[in-house]
Amino acid sequence: MAHGAFDRVGPGPGDPGAAVPDGLPMLSAGRHRGPERGSCVMEYVSVLAGEPWSDHPRCTDPALAELARRVNDDVRTDARPALAALAPGLAGAVGARAATDVVVAAVAGVGLERAPDDAVLSRVRGRALARLARERAGAGLPRFARLGSIARVGDVYLQFGRTLRGAARPERDAARVRALTAAVEDVRRHVGTPAPRPPVTVALTDADRTTAPSAP
Repeated sequence: MAHGAFDRVGPGPGDPGAAVPDGLPMLSAGRHRGPERGSCVMEYVSVLAGEPWSDHPRCTDPALAELARRVNDDVRTDARPALAALAPGLAGAVGARAATDVVVAAVAGVGLERAPDDAVLSRVRGRALARLARERAGAGLPRFARLGSIARVGDVYLQFGRTLRGAARPERDAARVRALTAAVEDVRRHVGTPAPRPPVTVALTDADRTTAPSAP
């Protein structure tokens, strides 16, 4: 028996004026045991993709999902409807290889729009783009390449947050949504995922309300 439905209908990804689709639990911070207790953006994505209720759905690249959870938890309630508009793009944004460098480069790139002289973001983005270029060329890294290890999404996101110091809260929220929007677009392009399908109605069933363990 269905317990309501919500529609994949609304303004385009990242539109700060997007409304929460009908029937979707109010997006809120943290993990939720079921939709009756609320939802984060990745839990919403798990239902869109037909997966068990979880904030770690398999349909989204792990690095991209991590970024989405961090943005979901950091922005204010009135900024989260924009994340609902990104959910269809998050669903299916996954490939055979991890897209960590893609996500890192996207977040660093948006940070550099605000702080073009940030040496940390510039270095991290340059190394990520260099690794991606070699991957596209089908070449491995040179034996003595000094590209460093792959940056962690959390570390880059923290540095990105430092570039927002002093900004008004709405501006900080908009920048975080912009970073996630850029990452979604870049990951989908990287893995060759088609654009999200036209709006459909997704029903919440009893199975959706079964708590699925979160990935470690």
